Amino acid sequence: MAAESAAKSDVALLPGVISFNSSTWVKMSPTDLPTTCESVKAGVRYRGVQVLISSAFDDGVLNRAEDGGRGQPYRDLEQRN
Repeated sequence: MAAESAAKSDVALLPGVISFNSSTWVKMSPTDLPTTCESVKAGVRYRGVQVLISSAFDDGVLNRAEDGGRGQPYRDLEQRN
């Protein structure tokens, strides 16, 4: 997704939100999915991308054009550690 965005020079193709269905077990640890809660308003983020969990969502990653603004405020995509 990030490579496609860079190739097309289109920030709308960058990751906007990572979503999980509430029935999906996700191990959020420093080695598996190292998330950070920046603030109540900014929420939980992985590499700067909003992580949302709800029974209304499917598991997946949506780009900024597809996420309907749910990933706002958007951040720069952080480098992998």
